[in-house]
Amino acid sequence: MQLPDELDPAGFLAEFWQKKPLFVRAGVDAPLPQLSPDELAWLATLPDVESRLVFTERRQGKTTYRVDHGPFDDSVLAALPDRDWTLLVQDIDKHLPEFRRWFDLVPFVPDWRIDDLMISFAAPGGSVGPHVDNYDVFLCQAAGQREWRLTRADSVSESGANGELALLNEFAADQSWIAQEHDILYLPPGVPHWGIAVDRCMTFSIGMRAPEWPEFASASERLFPTRKIADQEAIGRSLFYRDPDLQADEASPGLISRRALLRARDWVAACHPDDEQIAAILGSVVTDPKAWLSPEHPGMAESHDIARDSGKRAELALHGMAKIAFARTDNGSRGGGFLFVNGFHHSADAVQIDQIERLCRSRRLTADDLAQWRAKPALQDLLAWLLSHGAFDLGTE
Repeated sequence: MQLPDELDPAGFLAEFWQKKPLFVRAGVDAPLPQLSPDELAWLATLPDVESRLVFTERRQGKTTYRVDHGPFDDSVLAALPDRDWTLLVQDIDKHLPEFRRWFDLVPFVPDWRIDDLMISFAAPGGSVGPHVDNYDVFLCQAAGQREWRLTRADSVSESGANGELALLNEFAADQSWIAQEHDILYLPPGVPHWGIAVDRCMTFSIGMRAPEWPEFASASERLFPTRKIADQEAIGRSLFYRDPDLQADEASPGLISRRALLRARDWVAACHPDDEQIAAILGSVVTDPKAWLSPEHPGMAESHDIARDSGKRAELALHGMAKIAFARTDNGSRGGGFLFVNGFHHSADAVQIDQIERLCRSRRLTADDLAQWRAKPALQDLLAWLLSHGAFDLGTE
């Protein structure tokens, strides 16, 4: 992302991240994969793709919003009116892995904090209504123009325009911009915003993921049933993990940093003083995929067969839907730690963690890599474990 001249990544994190919005003219500074409206519509017809249509309906001076969920029939999409609707498709990066390149716009954000790439196409007047998100988001304008209106959290109230969308009442903007192609709007959690299509426009949204207290508590109970996490409201803690003090050096691919583990430990009020337990819980939560996005995977016997037989696979690439991360638990040094794949965790020694770090950077194992992994029993066993938990795409040779 091309930040304003006076701002570098460290300055952005210190001044804006989880603190206040930033609008960046011409922030998209490199060629990135694109999707046409017709291609987006085709994705919305597929049963394993999460999509929705939001209609803005105006009657007798009152505006309401109606949402329909996909998959959609071709005839429904072909019959859409000339204005006042938005088509949204989630997890583009999972279905079309080359679109992960959009995440290169934010190399200063740890990749485990990135949830998905959502693409929306709107006809003139199309909107999802005024609302608040509980996560950080980078709204990248890919085509056309969209007006963004922002206001203060204390100046709005909930609306009954559509209960499913959790909308706010319409508001007069304190800040507004007309986003054009290549512009980016960054929004931290909790900022009321309202996007309205000026013309036919497309927006690519890089949405973040922050663990919620209930899912952290649930993972804790599953992994360490003898430890109890206190009620979040009773001890006055935020519902969501927060990292307003995020540092740029935490954004190494796949890494859950030592600082992140300390934040998580502080967040749960020392209910889990053991750093390894905190690491196991946090990593399992942030790599757990949506149920319908869990990659298919071979059984353990077949995984071991692939892991030890060089003739079966010349190379292996990470599955587009796989979520992978690692944490070093030896005080952040080059020691051992945990590997996380699709909600599962595995203890790993220093050599294994080093190899996983390389895998997170390249997202594939070449023939030379596989030869090294297959030559060492510990790495061969780790490879089998990765295969059995859906880390790699086995659809093609």
